[in-house]
Amino acid sequence: MSNKINACAWHNQQSGKASRALSRLQLRTALLRLALVVWVSALLLLTSSVVAAEEESSKGYQLGRGYAIGNTGIRLGGYASVHLESLGDVPWSLNVSDASLFVAWDNGSRLRFFSELEVEDSLGAGQQYRGVTTSKADFLIERLYLDYLVNDNLTVRIGKILTPVGQWNLIHADPLVWTATRPVATDNLFSEHVSGIMLHGTVPIGEQSLEYSVYGDYSSTLDPLRAEPPYFDNALGMHLRYNVNDNLKIGFSYVDFALQGSANIRNHLAGLDIAWAYQRFAVNSEIVYRNNDAAVNNNAWQGYIQGVSPIAEHFYAVGRYEFFDQPNQQFGQVGVLGIAYRPRPPLTLKLEYRLGQHNRDLAPDGLFASFSVLF
Repeated sequence: MSNKINACAWHNQQSGKASRALSRLQLRTALLRLALVVWVSALLLLTSSVVAAEEESSKGYQLGRGYAIGNTGIRLGGYASVHLESLGDVPWSLNVSDASLFVAWDNGSRLRFFSELEVEDSLGAGQQYRGVTTSKADFLIERLYLDYLVNDNLTVRIGKILTPVGQWNLIHADPLVWTATRPVATDNLFSEHVSGIMLHGTVPIGEQSLEYSVYGDYSSTLDPLRAEPPYFDNALGMHLRYNVNDNLKIGFSYVDFALQGSANIRNHLAGLDIAWAYQRFAVNSEIVYRNNDAAVNNNAWQGYIQGVSPIAEHFYAVGRYEFFDQPNQQFGQVGVLGIAYRPRPPLTLKLEYRLGQHNRDLAPDGLFASFSVLF
């Protein structure tokens, strides 16, 4: 009899624990939904205020086009973005994820300068941080280069640039892309940056044109303060983009490179990218394939396809499918469904949900939101 009583007591105790855990989960979900509603409402009001202030400002400055300093040829700009995420069992977090300053100089001569200085994760808040913190703040030189215009079809660029593989990596600033999350294929198999020299330009082909870039990288010597891996030790690469017409562009990328920490292993990456746009509709896709000289785990395919469709004035529905090989030999895939609000091109508010299979390491399930502005 005592054993039965003890068993019942244990069962009741476990049921009580499960009930309390479920109640905490329900409370957390309710609070998160309330926080999202308040946050979205506040940002919509902020957006409206910024747009109104910009409309009333002098014609010397337009949001998203930077600020020219007199007749010096110097123009200042940049962007800022705030991200909110909740990843399954991981506590939610709110981050000022990017605060970037652009400095450009162009006085009409053949020589031009551009730099992008960025503070990443400058301010974090939420359950993950147990309060507000600046401990994860990091200063980065995102881009820093000189251009010399040889002629109408050729420019020589020297410095640190964004690696020209596909489309996303070249326009990855949060106000310019449609989702708060980045596709795995756009940065997992190659370095986001190149430090060295590039030859680039546009060649007319009949009524159309071909954009090209050829570059050499030696980051291990020229850029000792790099961002998150993977990053190049050295590389040689090229990117071609054929403008079929005003709505359709097709690109091809190739890079031969070594990564820091494995300089004796040569990697070979090839990529295909397609961008189609018509009125307010758009479809983008990138596929990359990488192999190397190592005997094991030397092949990887990754890619995505993304569609954008208008659903109301300033509101867009966004959907994306991604797939990716992983070092653990598991084939991962995710789907992203979201909505983007763009009252003006420089201002974007996004809300999306990501769900997948074998995706915990590279693209975990979760709810994501962001607000960004291009200055």
